[in-house]
Amino acid sequence: MAYRQTDKVSARLAGTRRGILDAARALVSEGGFAAAQVSEVARRAGVATGTIYRYFSSKEELCRQIFREVSAQEMDRLAVIAASGAPARVRLVEVLRTFAGRAVRGRRLAYALLAEPVDANLAEERAFFRRTHAEIFARILEDGIEAGELPATNVKIAAACIAGAIPTALIGPLAPQSHEFDEDTDRVVEEIVAFCLAGVGAAPPERKTGKIVEKIERRAKA
Repeated sequence: MAYRQTDKVSARLAGTRRGILDAARALVSEGGFAAAQVSEVARRAGVATGTIYRYFSSKEELCRQIFREVSAQEMDRLAVIAASGAPARVRLVEVLRTFAGRAVRGRRLAYALLAEPVDANLAEERAFFRRTHAEIFARILEDGIEAGELPATNVKIAAACIAGAIPTALIGPLAPQSHEFDEDTDRVVEEIVAFCLAGVGAAPPERKTGKIVEKIERRAKA
């Protein structure tokens, strides 16, 4: 008779895996992917080093899973804003502010996702992350052009440019040794937003309100 895991065993295994992922994510947030050494992940998760390899074949696979989880969470947040039903220009501003704002306020993790030197597997994940980001912008731009809120443009190129411009602008300031964002992060975010809006022929943003984000967060807490 084939062995079947009980619900209790399955829950225990899932809990151990989750603990490993949480420990690895915390290390990445503190010191980048280079800090997520298997021995340190095991120590932080409270398991033996060998246990890590029961769930992940290598450090690279573990880091890839962390990258996927974190980037998916960030993209889901942006996708909800993009699908909110607000005017396209408002959605565009809020997506730009959310992405840039979360990056400058969570700079170590953002640097790991956007710019830290990584192996080919993580570079592939990063490229997918960038393409997904561009798709979110493209949908908003298409809505804005159709509604007459934004001038006609090559949506694919414009979206790709925006998706590339934000990480490029942030790479240096986000680096661990930089102190460029230690003060006045709101100004930095607003300058990035204004630049991206100018790139698609939109007027500069009004005073920051974040109303869409506030509504989404209130809904999530309800």
